[in-house]
Amino acid sequence: MKMAKKLLALVLTGVMAVSMLTGCALTDAAKAKAMEKALNDHAQGNTQTIKYDYKSSLNSKADKIWEENFKDDSKTVTENTLTAVALKNVANKGYFYYIVEQPKNDVKTYGAWVTDATALHNEVKNKVDTKSSAASFDKIMDHKTSTDPKAKSKVEFGVSYVSKTVKNGQDTKTTKYAVIVFEAAPKA
Repeated sequence: MKMAKKLLALVLTGVMAVSMLTGCALTDAAKAKAMEKALNDHAQGNTQTIKYDYKSSLNSKADKIWEENFKDDSKTVTENTLTAVALKNVANKGYFYYIVEQPKNDVKTYGAWVTDATALHNEVKNKVDTKSSAASFDKIMDHKTSTDPKAKSKVEFGVSYVSKTVKNGQDTKTTKYAVIVFEAAPKA
């Protein structure tokens, strides 16, 4: 009987650990989908020219941008600016990132992201194209498949949810950010 209780306790512990890890992943996916909905439904108003598409495969690029540029305590986070970047050990590819402080209210609902989504769309809308200039990655990749000139552009994005704690004397402040990443268009 003791062995059965120990085994049951071990199984229960494993189930709880897996459910906690899955819960975090589901919460991040819900946040990303809420951001996608805000970008598609509200940021563009009635003149929707871009279809935003969340791609979890780009999340690792957002993580890498944070690690390489902002994780160190001495680095200052630049918010609300679309910035082009090349990642270490990623040849011939460029990315754009945009960092925003996560809204204080429920970030799993699109309403929380409407203001930030509008600001992000205003930064993105003039940078979407299928090719960049020969000199640099200066455009966001347009993934549309239609040749119809009236077809909406399709922009894929990934996101990473991070936090940074900054110490100022005796005070510490933790800020939660969303790092949104877009693939740059290939060079012409």
